[in-house]
Amino acid sequence: MNQPPPQTQPTITPGVTQVVVMQQLLLRDVAGQMTCPHCQVQVLTETTHTTGLVTWLICGALCCFMCWPCCLIPFCVDSCQDVEHRCPNCKRVIHIHKHM
Repeated sequence: MNQPPPQTQPTITPGVTQVVVMQQLLLRDVAGQMTCPHCQVQVLTETTHTTGLVTWLICGALCCFMCWPCCLIPFCVDSCQDVEHRCPNCKRVIHIHKHM
């Protein structure tokens, strides 16, 4: 009596899938490295300082206290201005860091 050999089922072991979430740092008032959302290239941003709300508020406060020549100082101080981050590859604005 010959019996056929018993059939064995292949064992399947579940694989472990690891998901890695890359979170980019928020850009502040200095250039930062990130992936441009427009051209998908890893870049070091170019920064320019622009006049923003804080600049005008400080200027207005100095005008209210009769500091006429001093009211123009916030327009010359980078820490009083907003920072615009641009991609050096496609020249599009990536982020604007506003102080207020």
